[in-house]
Amino acid sequence: MIPLLTAEQMRRMDAYTIGSVGLPGALLMETAGRGVFDCLWAEFEAARRGPVAVVCGRGNNGGDGFVVARCLHNRGVAVTAYLLGNREGVSPGGDARLHLDAYCNSGGRLVEVEEAGGLAAVEIAGAALVVDAVLGTGLRREVGGLAAAAIGWIEAAPGPVVSVDLPSGVCADTGRVWGRAVSADRTVTFGFPKRGHYLFPGAARCGDVRVVDIGIPGDILHHMPADLFLFGEADRSPLPLLPADAHKGSCGHVVVIGGGPGKAGAPGLAAWAALRSGAGLATVAWPRGLRGENRLPLEVMTLPLTGAGDAEDQWDPRAWNAVEGALGGSDAVVIGPGMGTGTGAQEMLGRVLGSTGAPAVVDADALSLLAAGPELAGSKGRDRVLTPHPGEAARLLRTDATTVQADRIGAVNELARRFQSTVVLKGAGTLVACPGEATCLLAVGNPGMATAGAGDVLSGVIGALLARGMAPLEAARTGVLLHGAAGDRAAEQHGEGGLVAGDLVVALPATLRRFSRPRPVSRTDRSPVSPASSAPRGARPAVPGSDRE
Repeated sequence: MIPLLTAEQMRRMDAYTIGSVGLPGALLMETAGRGVFDCLWAEFEAARRGPVAVVCGRGNNGGDGFVVARCLHNRGVAVTAYLLGNREGVSPGGDARLHLDAYCNSGGRLVEVEEAGGLAAVEIAGAALVVDAVLGTGLRREVGGLAAAAIGWIEAAPGPVVSVDLPSGVCADTGRVWGRAVSADRTVTFGFPKRGHYLFPGAARCGDVRVVDIGIPGDILHHMPADLFLFGEADRSPLPLLPADAHKGSCGHVVVIGGGPGKAGAPGLAAWAALRSGAGLATVAWPRGLRGENRLPLEVMTLPLTGAGDAEDQWDPRAWNAVEGALGGSDAVVIGPGMGTGTGAQEMLGRVLGSTGAPAVVDADALSLLAAGPELAGSKGRDRVLTPHPGEAARLLRTDATTVQADRIGAVNELARRFQSTVVLKGAGTLVACPGEATCLLAVGNPGMATAGAGDVLSGVIGALLARGMAPLEAARTGVLLHGAAGDRAAEQHGEGGLVAGDLVVALPATLRRFSRPRPVSRTDRSPVSPASSAPRGARPAVPGSDRE
């Protein structure tokens, strides 16, 4: 897993490298700037052709920019460094001043920009490539003045934009855009990626993120542990391989409890996704009389429950015995999709969470019921995965969605602590947290997945992984990856626009195959036997797996 750092964590790592390792700050800045130059030179023909505009602030981010400008100048590229302010405003004796002077002493062209507009605005907007070195990771306020004007000039440039460390105007810790920000084609950062590279809306401004090694010790995380990590496919465990003698009963049974008037499709999607994710059996337990059973996949079983006949709340306490019997034969439970939030649904949720021994995914309306009655959670939180979207998370935390989105990391960690459960905070840059474990961000999926039912599909995927024996945290992380990869596969086939939840379900089996470890070659595969030599004359060849129900 790759650590995602805050600005303060990165500052302390730089200080440790300078003070304890003994690498001067000016050397770190030189290495950083050369890393940006290497990226430009290798990947952008416009950087070799010129003209290149390097727009520099007066701090360390600008110092990195002066190194980039000097390297380009030394290669004969027509480059201009635009300093926002005057040369005297760059701290004498500091690392940035050293590299500013080195650039000028090398014959590089410097333009001091002390007011908005003028020739600098025209030249920057007309450059073949622009390097954004205006503001670094320490930004903590709305962008204004010359910096805001310079961001406008950079945004007006028709060619590619490469940001140094972080697009100017993006908060390194939260991904917040401070008024206005650069939209980069590439961001080259140093040592480790920052949270703002992967938290929205800032993540949308970064383009492709590259990380440059500037000499920070490899074991520094032992001295300064990180608390947020980027979790990708390389970090997950391979999905368990089905044994050669597998049958439907050995692959896990997922029971989905949900459904209500107008929402019969929600539990159906979850059950269908569970089957497509490798579960051997899936049952939907819902109030009797719902219109939707004829639209379920043929492979999904149903358990129609006694209904109270109330259109607002069809969950009848008399249905509990049937549900309890179904749970006794289940390996995982998904509860909440389309369930409603009436008193009968509330009672059903409390009984399910208080009695089932199987791990449970708590989603959708069940989360709203938990928000209204946290005591319904019971005492078995470690066996549960909660999957709120920002609105549901806000209800659980007694706040609003805007507050949750402003601090998604704090929100997911608080939910995990409060409910002592694994929590998946859905959205662009999904977060997974569990008490005592590393909090992870999973940068998967695409905007086309912002569609009705996609969350129900995710619940079914996680439910299937739980039923197949994965621990809740592992099932949550792997389930989010599998769900996102299926969404990307569906988008490649259909496009993002108009993507529907069923497209994700259809894409799951092929995605599952990519996630599974390869099956070892059997002895029969190594030494094939001709059917003619092994079967009686006239006998029909056996069909592998045809009798495994």
